[in-house]
Amino acid sequence: MSLNGIFALFGFPEDGKNSKETKKMRDELDEFKKTPYFKLGMFYKLIMNGQTFKKQVLNFFSKADPSLNMGGIDDAGEFMMFTRAFFWVEEFKFRSKVWKEDLKKHSTDEFLVAVKLSMHYFEGTEEYEKCAHLKKIQVLVEKNLKEQEIRDYLK
Repeated sequence: MSLNGIFALFGFPEDGKNSKETKKMRDELDEFKKTPYFKLGMFYKLIMNGQTFKKQVLNFFSKADPSLNMGGIDDAGEFMMFTRAFFWVEEFKFRSKVWKEDLKKHSTDEFLVAVKLSMHYFEGTEEYEKCAHLKKIQVLVEKNLKEQEIRDYLK
């Protein structure tokens, strides 16, 4: 069985890491990573997966050493998660049609939860500029959800 053959089934080139086709795929992926759609998705994934990961890490450390102070680990994990997630949306351009259209594609109740969790965290750390930025995103998501609800109702 050939690994190259298996990966070729998923669209990966068989001719090695330095081929023109591989370079083209890497370039396309790099371009995609610059899009608002990707950045909004990363924000959402970091928050939602971060909550699950945090629970797993705390559970692991509490079983490994019950005398360990979980508060410090929890605080450091939250700081890293929320700060990194905000990195992906901090350049949200509210007047940009592309950003707004891509936000529509991400506008779900779960995405709204991620925004609210982030706002709650930054309120606790008194980073109100970040809260204000996230609040504007929240308003747009809620508007998008309301519009979708109306469209669904009219169908």
